[in-house]
Amino acid sequence: MLPTILFMLLGFALLYSLLWLVLPKGNLLHELLHLPPFWFHILFSPKRDFQEERIAYGDHSRQYLLLCIPPEDIPLQPSVIFYFHGGGWQFGAPEQFRPHAQQLTQLGFIVLLPSYRRIPFYDYQFMRVDLTHILQKTREVLERRGLSEKKAILGGMSAGGNMAALAALNFEELNKVGIAPDWIEGLFLFGAPLHLEKMANTLPLRNFAGPRDQPMFRQASPYHYLDKQINIPTLIIHGTKDGMVAFEGAREFAGRMKAVNSAETRFVNLPDGSHLDVASWFFRDGKARKAFLEWLERHFTVAG
Repeated sequence: MLPTILFMLLGFALLYSLLWLVLPKGNLLHELLHLPPFWFHILFSPKRDFQEERIAYGDHSRQYLLLCIPPEDIPLQPSVIFYFHGGGWQFGAPEQFRPHAQQLTQLGFIVLLPSYRRIPFYDYQFMRVDLTHILQKTREVLERRGLSEKKAILGGMSAGGNMAALAALNFEELNKVGIAPDWIEGLFLFGAPLHLEKMANTLPLRNFAGPRDQPMFRQASPYHYLDKQINIPTLIIHGTKDGMVAFEGAREFAGRMKAVNSAETRFVNLPDGSHLDVASWFFRDGKARKAFLEWLERHFTVAG
């Protein structure tokens, strides 16, 4: 029995290694094969030294956020950062993004890692409600802590970038609950599905946004909120060989954003870059990490 198991494991390892070497970038299987080393960096990242508090904003087990506060010896920045987790609207959790929060709290940012209800049991309409409640709850928490003057930077990776863009660009929903759109002073979108019409017709997308010919599909696509003038510094990073979220959608979104945004819209494309190449900014030096940290420094950081 043991030799059989060992033989099967060896065969799997050889097949995995072969596929790793021969599969080109730009397809889903390539991305999935590269997930194990990516998860290794998440699971074994250096220990965090920020303070963390779990805050519920609803009754569902997914309706909470993690408040991450820098160590006391690091001066606080004027803004807080919301970092929405990815996972195709179905997987992922804030806890997996603690290494990202570690990087940002070291710069002096208070970081919010929000959770939200997910497909297949909850679609865009439920997530839209969660986005509003996340922003409202955070403003309440900041006010109680004497931090009501702080503004917000919203962003995220993959589906988290979609969530961040929907939260920042839907002025109608913000105004309904008394949040001035200019409270959100920055937006960063990494490997994000920003123009859903450019996405493949997958089951997760249908579970999230519904049929393409229905109003909800349009409502779930950040591209369709670029129908007005906005003023929000925006950073978009996307790999040209992204095998999960088509590059074309990000390119078209960035072009439209530049046309309506009176603030800087910076579109950084990673030549031959995959989805995970963008996602790896928090542990890997390179173009994505450099662009993000420089963007934060230029627009939002104050020297301590």
